[in-house]
Amino acid sequence: MKFRRKDPVTPRVPRTLARKTKSLYADDADGLDRDVLNRKRLATQLGRAVRDLAEETESAVVGLVGPWGSGKSSLLGQIEKDLAENDWYIGRHNPWAYSDFAGSAAGFFASVRDAVPEDVLGKEWRAVVGEWVSKAAPLGAAGGVAGVDGSGAIGAVGAVITGDRSPARLREAAAEGLTKIDHPVLMVLDDLDRLAPDELLYTFKLVRLLGRLPNVYYLLAYDETTLTDLLEATDLVGKGTGRAQQYLEKIIQVRLEMPPMLPEQQAALANAAMDEVCARREITLSASTTRRMQQVWQDCLSTYLDQPRSVKRLFTQVDATWPDVAGEVDFSDFVAITFLRVFEGPTLELVINHRAEILEQASAFSFAMRQESPQDRWQRWSQRIADAGPRHPAAIEALLAHLFIFIRGAREGTTYAGSSHQEDVRKRMGVGTSEHFDRYVQVGVPESDLPEATVRAAAEELRAGQSGEALADLVRRMNQDAAPVLRKLRREHLSSPLPASTTLPLLSSVYLPAMEQKSGLFGLSPDFSVIGLAIDVLDSTESATAAPLVEQMAVSDAAGLALAAACVRMALKDSDTPRPWAAGAKASIAAALEDGIRAFATQPARSHPRLVSYVYDHLHLAKPANTRELLWEAIDSGVWDLREVLGLMVPLGQASNGEASWTSMGDFSEGMVEDLLGVDAVLARIPERPDLLERHNSDDYFDRRVDADDLEARIEYALIGLERVRARRLRETETTDE
Repeated sequence: MKFRRKDPVTPRVPRTLARKTKSLYADDADGLDRDVLNRKRLATQLGRAVRDLAEETESAVVGLVGPWGSGKSSLLGQIEKDLAENDWYIGRHNPWAYSDFAGSAAGFFASVRDAVPEDVLGKEWRAVVGEWVSKAAPLGAAGGVAGVDGSGAIGAVGAVITGDRSPARLREAAAEGLTKIDHPVLMVLDDLDRLAPDELLYTFKLVRLLGRLPNVYYLLAYDETTLTDLLEATDLVGKGTGRAQQYLEKIIQVRLEMPPMLPEQQAALANAAMDEVCARREITLSASTTRRMQQVWQDCLSTYLDQPRSVKRLFTQVDATWPDVAGEVDFSDFVAITFLRVFEGPTLELVINHRAEILEQASAFSFAMRQESPQDRWQRWSQRIADAGPRHPAAIEALLAHLFIFIRGAREGTTYAGSSHQEDVRKRMGVGTSEHFDRYVQVGVPESDLPEATVRAAAEELRAGQSGEALADLVRRMNQDAAPVLRKLRREHLSSPLPASTTLPLLSSVYLPAMEQKSGLFGLSPDFSVIGLAIDVLDSTESATAAPLVEQMAVSDAAGLALAAACVRMALKDSDTPRPWAAGAKASIAAALEDGIRAFATQPARSHPRLVSYVYDHLHLAKPANTRELLWEAIDSGVWDLREVLGLMVPLGQASNGEASWTSMGDFSEGMVEDLLGVDAVLARIPERPDLLERHNSDDYFDRRVDADDLEARIEYALIGLERVRARRLRETETTDE
């Protein structure tokens, strides 16, 4: 399947080719396997123009004019081939090889000598030219150039040429020799636009003064804008005088223009380059990648890839760097980011510098930024893009909007609410998520990142019931930062289910460490990610098998019990999805929780930071009266302090003001106290503390900062909540009495 022809023309999606080729790295500007730009036909036309010119004049200078990267060098080669097939002698002169006029002049005639067979010109002609060049360029450099004899050979000239030996006479002798050759000579001078100003002037001097000889024609290739700038930098021409163009017109008799690429030629060349990358790297693009690639082409690449060399620049870079990230990033996003790296480095730097905002990380947003409308946000970002100075700002804006949902929403004047859009990007490993962003800008998977290949290998070990290096690496990373690893493992499960028999023990081993890890303000916390994957795995297992596995996990250890209880409780809470395995395991998990809570009751309550989660699960899986009875039994025994139990009921979370984040106490729940202990019973046992209300007469959320290990602060906050309940009830009683 190829890039489809549309209006405007869009590239086709390349198929994976069986052959491999090195043409993408060829020296010429297009150099792909087939003549996608129809240069052969153009070379024939231009060659015919040169031949026609030779019929009209004995010498002429032809300019092949085109922008850098337009394929002038490759076209020159084809023109040379066409003329050689029509009995022309072809010589090439490289002005880069010489540092002064004398050396360049000698080198030029050496090139003519090499182009014309020796038996056609003869030794006498070379001797004449040697003396002429030596006298025309008295610096002496001519004698050191192979094929131009400026010293010893001159002695032989006397036997052939008599009379005036001035430069003018010697030139006439050289010209007379050239009139006798059987075919014209084409001297090709390429890349004039890469010379320094002085080098350009003496090259033109060579062409104008020395080179205008019979049967010698010149084909000069250059970018006219660059050549004009170079000439204006010389004292001879000067800047802004208009003389640069006049000077060129005196040198060049005939201009041959490089035609701009047609839209279909652009697409054909891009397709040829894409074909080769896909063939070399064994890439097969999916239908969704196809659509995204076509969108990137229409929005941006077709504007920039307007010359053959620009196409090659992009795709050689893609081909060279793809092996480092193959299977770890989205191909279309990788091509787009590689394009920015090659053509618009400042824009890529802008993206990197503002990555936190683009990826919508909470820490990047100040209060003022949170109040922005999408329109204000786009005004700010469009100015940033403009300040980066891209050649085509509108194309770059469209490309960034394609890559990043945040910029798309601002550009379209809307907000993409919810997580479904980001989840789509995350599933395809796009650049628009913090999980994969660094893989694109680092060109490779950073050491701190978890490669998808490792996740796939770990999943295969789980399926095979093995425990290898990949699984060990997965566990190590989950113990450090569980959430991103679990997201990847869940995607692997959705593509091919993981077995519950090996996956559940893995998840229970990381569950308690995940509960200790801090979560961001948005998205699931790490422990909830563990629960979510465990439920997914159980849902994909036969109910008759799943229920015993959950029960087995519950009796394995404290972590297994905690995870089993959380899975059953949350599965039963979701009434929209009946789960027979959860209903079947409910009674067994409740009994296991009761045993666990009784075991906890042998030590102080503060020894069990996760005590409340066990109690809460028991409340939902057993009869509430049983849960309350268990708690009061432990409190009445004197092992558990009621105040500590109340403090543990105050949840902890993460708070932020947009610039910093911290651990904060959540809301005091009168309802939870009622469910677990009974508010009346608690108030009866807790002495009145009116002083707490006097000291804390507000309930500002940002005043609840606390150290995660500071249970005393949580106890005090719980007591404040109880005093407010007590005060409210007193007011209600007084109102009733009145």
